[in-house]
Amino acid sequence: MQVSGIDHVNILTDDLEGTATFYERVLGLIRSENPSIRAGTAGYWMRDAAGLPIIHLVDRTTAPGRYDDYLPGRSTNGFHHVALRCSGFAATRAKLDELGLEYRFNDLTHIGLRQLFLADPNAVNLELNFNGD
Repeated sequence: MQVSGIDHVNILTDDLEGTATFYERVLGLIRSENPSIRAGTAGYWMRDAAGLPIIHLVDRTTAPGRYDDYLPGRSTNGFHHVALRCSGFAATRAKLDELGLEYRFNDLTHIGLRQLFLADPNAVNLELNFNGD
């Protein structure tokens, strides 16, 4: 087996609509239905502009018994963050400011990288990486 990259990240939430709206407004991802999700469980695919799935959102409250031990916002133990390759640094930073979202900026321009760090509504840490942008 050879791993070639991350296919998607799955995020459990108790606020499906609010979380989907966050990813639409902040990252510009496109919400779409997920036909592969278990019947009766609510969720969305959050896709990039090319239609590729990036984040799979699952409303854990619609899957009784399956995710009872997982609470959004609770410590994720060894899991710390999701890093996303991005473009449009200036526009993204302006959008975060406009929305009043807290974030941290890391300037690594000496290696061609700028980073923005923030958390989604479920306390999932996001690292937005901008290479040469």
